[in-house]
Amino acid sequence: MGELRFPAGLREMRRAIRDRAAHYDLVQVFDPYYSLPAARLARARPLVVRMGGHPVEDLASRYGSAARVALSLLNPWLYLETTVVVNARHLERAFPHGPARYIPNGVDPGRFRAPRHPDRARSAFGLPTGVPLVAFTGKLIPRKNIEDLYWLVEALPGLHLALAGTDQEPGYGDRYHRSVRAAFPRALDRVHPVGELPVDRVPEFLEGADLFAFPSRLEGMPNSLLEAMAAGLPVVAADTPAHREILPARSSFLYRSRAELLAAVRSLIEEPDRAARFGSEARHWATDRFGFDAAVDAYLRLYAELV
Repeated sequence: MGELRFPAGLREMRRAIRDRAAHYDLVQVFDPYYSLPAARLARARPLVVRMGGHPVEDLASRYGSAARVALSLLNPWLYLETTVVVNARHLERAFPHGPARYIPNGVDPGRFRAPRHPDRARSAFGLPTGVPLVAFTGKLIPRKNIEDLYWLVEALPGLHLALAGTDQEPGYGDRYHRSVRAAFPRALDRVHPVGELPVDRVPEFLEGADLFAFPSRLEGMPNSLLEAMAAGLPVVAADTPAHREILPARSSFLYRSRAELLAAVRSLIEEPDRAARFGSEARHWATDRFGFDAAVDAYLRLYAELV
């Protein structure tokens, strides 16, 4: 359909769904703010929406209290007669209008090479070798809380940070990232933004890191963490329901303060054997619990029930 712009794009999508009604048995949408209203307006049945974030707070984090009020009023209609799939247990509570089905995200461990070749991977992205390197993947927007990582670089001499993700997200632009960089000038020569990467380059990027840090405070089930674990990296993440649900308690770090973040990262750098063990256990954890095939099978079973 090409690029769609609100509100005309909503009408175009609704029309497309209606025009193709004879050719599908079920409609699956992944966007609750655009394709879901279009499918509801088209009266598509059966309708499945996969939710990777909170149905109110996710958008409110971008547009503020007006969005929170609007979605609170709209959601009872939006999710009526809709099968809701959530990718995290903690999101089930966000849908009081009916039960949500839980199907976690899947990750393909075969995309991530073992054994790893960090120096070769770093060279591919122009990253320094011979220094401790923390990786982050994700959009550089306020709810990702990357100021914690810039603070970490200032607080830990010699540490380098590689950021993979766009700071040109619509609605934000680069204002947030520029403000963070301005707040931590002593970190700038050791922070390496590589921009948004194609999906097939993420494994190589992660291969160059010593550990993965994820300070986001608002997530459903972040693929960034699944990919980091599948890549065999030890993980340090903000202590949130989303991250507690995903990470292995005995071989990862959850932090509630910057002091805890600093202590966790320092311990992994100073104890490479421990870091290697955490990374190996994380890879097994992701493979055993969040395999891609298991997610596909769960969706196929759901579709069979509905058609």
